[in-house]
Amino acid sequence: YRVATERTMFAMPETKIGLFPDVGGTWWIPRLKLYSQWTSGLVGGVGNYLALTGNRLSAEDLIYAGIATHYVKSENLDDLKSALAESTTRSSADDPNSDCVASVLMSFHDHNVDTKSSFLSQNRADIDYAFDGKDTMEEIIDALESMGEDSQFGQSTLNTLNQMSPTSLKVTLEGLKRGATVSSVGEALQMEYRMSQAFMREGSDFYEGIRAALVDKDGKPKWSPASLDEVTDDIVQSHFEPLGDKELDLNAIGSAKL
Repeated sequence: YRVATERTMFAMPETKIGLFPDVGGTWWIPRLKLYSQWTSGLVGGVGNYLALTGNRLSAEDLIYAGIATHYVKSENLDDLKSALAESTTRSSADDPNSDCVASVLMSFHDHNVDTKSSFLSQNRADIDYAFDGKDTMEEIIDALESMGEDSQFGQSTLNTLNQMSPTSLKVTLEGLKRGATVSSVGEALQMEYRMSQAFMREGSDFYEGIRAALVDKDGKPKWSPASLDEVTDDIVQSHFEPLGDKELDLNAIGSAKL
């Protein structure tokens, strides 16, 4: 369960610092699929949009997308904690296998949360049009440009993507596509470890992104390569190469199944 309040702000801005949405992002983001507003079935435009743009989400957005499961006003958090503790103690004594959390959370959940006014809801058609089912960043850019100069969503999103590391954008999109096909979160984490080690190479955009955001704080990273056209398939593929004896071995870390 994931609880949001009116103070919650959520984002994955890694492409802005020359990295990618990690810690399992390649596992859950491709699985963030919502029922389409303009075609039958589920579509995954929202996940790709969030991972590539790093757009900030409010609590309303999080409930809309299913990233948060419950909305509780911050003034009620102390009471929620007490209720959870009491329920857990009582449930453990009666039935250690019962889910005592769900009913407590639902009793505190504010059903008046307005998801229809959220940014994601208001822009779903454009998000899905530009980001769902696209195999390349170039296809996404083309879709956004096709919306025309009068499209506030299209123009603002293009402006955002132009600020991101081109390498990060292409590697992130590839990671999401691969993550959609893996069979476990452990497999996704192993892939992400390979990606992270590639981003640690000398001269990587990650160093430049951190410099511009946290060290010099000039907000003017000099990406290399500087454009999507210059990020070749070989560069992208190099972020997914096996690491040999440096491979992440989750079995050696512990007994937890991932």
